[in-house]
Amino acid sequence: MSSAGPFSRRRLAGLLAISAIVAVGAAVRLWDLKAGVPHAVDIGEPQVVDRAIRILRTGDWNPHIFDDPTLVIYLQALVAIARFLWGAVKGEWISLDGFSVEAIYTTGRFVAAFIGAAAVWITYRLGTELASRRVALIAAAQMAVQPGHVRESHFILTDVPMTTLATLAVWLSVRAARVRTVRAYAWAGAACGLAAAAKYNGGVVLSALAAAWLLNDRSSPDRAKKALAACGAALLAYSIGSPYTWLDMPAFLDGFAAQFTRLAGSPPAGDPAGLLYVKHLSQAGGVAWLPLAAAGMALLLWRPGARVRWAPPIVFAVTYFYMLSTHAHVFARYALPLIPMLSLFAAVAVVELVNQARRVPALARPSAQRILLAVIVLALLYPPAASTIGWLKLQRRPDTRAIAAEWLKTSAPRGARLAVDNSGPTYLGAAGFQVTDVELLREHDIAWYRSRVDYLLISATDLTQYEDYLNAGPVVFQINPTPQRRGPPIQIVQLVNR
Repeated sequence: MSSAGPFSRRRLAGLLAISAIVAVGAAVRLWDLKAGVPHAVDIGEPQVVDRAIRILRTGDWNPHIFDDPTLVIYLQALVAIARFLWGAVKGEWISLDGFSVEAIYTTGRFVAAFIGAAAVWITYRLGTELASRRVALIAAAQMAVQPGHVRESHFILTDVPMTTLATLAVWLSVRAARVRTVRAYAWAGAACGLAAAAKYNGGVVLSALAAAWLLNDRSSPDRAKKALAACGAALLAYSIGSPYTWLDMPAFLDGFAAQFTRLAGSPPAGDPAGLLYVKHLSQAGGVAWLPLAAAGMALLLWRPGARVRWAPPIVFAVTYFYMLSTHAHVFARYALPLIPMLSLFAAVAVVELVNQARRVPALARPSAQRILLAVIVLALLYPPAASTIGWLKLQRRPDTRAIAAEWLKTSAPRGARLAVDNSGPTYLGAAGFQVTDVELLREHDIAWYRSRVDYLLISATDLTQYEDYLNAGPVVFQINPTPQRRGPPIQIVQLVNR
């Protein structure tokens, strides 16, 4: 009984700690979900939401465009269906024509934030599977306030769901290496397949499962069954999440090839992609975060006892970073799947640092150890937490696109014809305007627009290629971003027919 009491208290304390961490992670991801809706949503959100809406309006589950797989699109379509039915029961609308963009985005973003918060808990479970509750809690705390992950969890995109599923796949791969059953490998394979069905590069997480099998089961009597179970479950899960890979294979092959040809294009001038991602991650986690993560990974590789157990997350992190480094297009959110792994590695370094401090007599006492651990963890968490709080404050302020949309509502005639750059205000059709379908204004010359458009909304930072458009009429509205106001620079040109 004497040992059961302290054990129960430690277990309860751990449960309360992870509950508080997940609650904080959920709170910062759910904060102000309506920001920017409907005219200043993230540039990538309509690619998911509009395809989900199309499913509701046509009943056709074939996306016909395969730049991304369809798991996240299907999820958002199901969420939108549920929201529509709930709104119909409450009398909010009587048909799909009345289904508001605001309702679709608010509900969809809530689900996206929940998926982001789930990554905090999964990181904790992965940490307990690999090391200790202490390591797991420190890693989960980093995930809870990591600004890049918090920011992207506010939007309906594919990166956060893929990150959550990839982290789940690494956890299940580590578990399969410990349990060593066919069923465990099948579950890990299914998670890998779902990660790939959320976003193609999620398939890289198969490297974690392969590492678990090679290092633990390549010589076991049932090794073939485990490999077949993992591969079969991965294929089945991917097929469920993205069935038109097979049902419309020509379109899939064309879309897949076009997407990866674009990503593998010539790199931009300047720093190589790998270095840019290192800079992004350093800015997000603070100056000490990446060095701590690198030290933690080096420590795990140096220790024979930890090397095999930690191989799945290490192999996945290295493989995924290599994949990012060899592609031309660099976006900070592409590195999100690395954040749970780096958080775990940094947590290992922190715990080891505190353990080594015991050699100093003044720090050998348990109370001194606890104080030292608290100081180091707070120092580790402060930079990302401060960045997250700053971004949340900025998110509450209307950005340039929302301000431009409000100007149009009050100053332009209802039904006016608009042409908008793809980084400009969104869903202006819902405000009563006629929006010409173009990605970039430069797709057509100014003569093409004169008979079709009343206003041009230019949202480019480099205006050297827009001289003809800027000279086509008076600039009736202009706004630029500031440190306190997000968004692109916007100029609205009222066309003058000649």
